[in-house]
Amino acid sequence: MTAQESPGPKAAEVVAAALRRRIILGELHEGEALPPESELLADLNVSKPTLRQAIRILESESLVSVRRGPRGGIYVSVPTIETAAGYAATVLKYRRTDTADLFEAAAALEGPCVAMLARSRTPEQLDRLRAAVTAEADALDDPKRLLELENDFHRLVLKCAGNATLQVLCEMIRSVIDATTRRYVSGTRPDEHGPGIAAGARTHRRVVDLIEQRDAEAAEALWRKHIRATAAQVQGG
Repeated sequence: MTAQESPGPKAAEVVAAALRRRIILGELHEGEALPPESELLADLNVSKPTLRQAIRILESESLVSVRRGPRGGIYVSVPTIETAAGYAATVLKYRRTDTADLFEAAAALEGPCVAMLARSRTPEQLDRLRAAVTAEADALDDPKRLLELENDFHRLVLKCAGNATLQVLCEMIRSVIDATTRRYVSGTRPDEHGPGIAAGARTHRRVVDLIEQRDAEAAEALWRKHIRATAAQVQGG
């Protein structure tokens, strides 16, 4: 694929789009170095400044990384949920999204994921969920550790639900929520935040019971209630 040279940033964007497409289609693999600059210049039919600007665009999107030194080069990075979540978090912070808004969005998106999991769960998934809630029960005396385990449990549920699109959307919101809950725990006394976190662990166990029973409606309702209860606790802290 070639990109016709034109003045200004537009040419670099066309070149970036051509390389981005190769990465997304798997023609360029994670960790693989891009072809030498001379080869790219000939292949894309552009100037050095345009190519270098295109590389900077891809680097800003975390699709390539530039390494310098004797073994330097331009290496492909695969887009990750964490990268997308980071961008979303920046946008949400810029728009001054409040806590209530974030948690309500999480309830709206994560609830259906729990329902999907209840309908389709496998024995292996149940084993993973049971192991996760057992780990939470073992950490009841350590609220900060328990909070991290509870955040991990949310991500496990989303992953097991199996909808990649919802997983990305939920992770965007959850990355901001996790930062919010960590700040809450750091800024309050254990006697203030401990009971609420412990209650969250108990709710997770009840949700797993409902998932095992394939009670999708009840599991979704309890999950939404759980997220809203967390929101109320954080806002009140």
